[in-house]
Amino acid sequence: MKEVILKLYDLANIKDWKPWELQTELKKIYEDTIAVGDDLSFTVKLKKDLKPVGLEDFGGKKCKMHPFRTAWRFDSGFIAFEGKFLRISRKIDKNLLSDILELILPED
Repeated sequence: MKEVILKLYDLANIKDWKPWELQTELKKIYEDTIAVGDDLSFTVKLKKDLKPVGLEDFGGKKCKMHPFRTAWRFDSGFIAFEGKFLRISRKIDKNLLSDILELILPED
């Protein structure tokens, strides 16, 4: 699943999309792409719940991001997750995102 999410992230970053264009393209890779925001962040629904962990060790600052109970801002970008839903900013550093996904994604 990590590889699929990173592929979605790469696609979101290849150009400045219109949100509806990006959502169409993301759905071609992962059918359960739920939404794309005006800032081109995207939300996906996973098959299993994400692990509710803190991201302080990654330099994250907890923040509020409706409707997510768990959201973290970084120097650049954010990530938010709750249950099976994961929202990712396209501005988050890819290496940081990869490390976070290792921690929060459920075991297959």
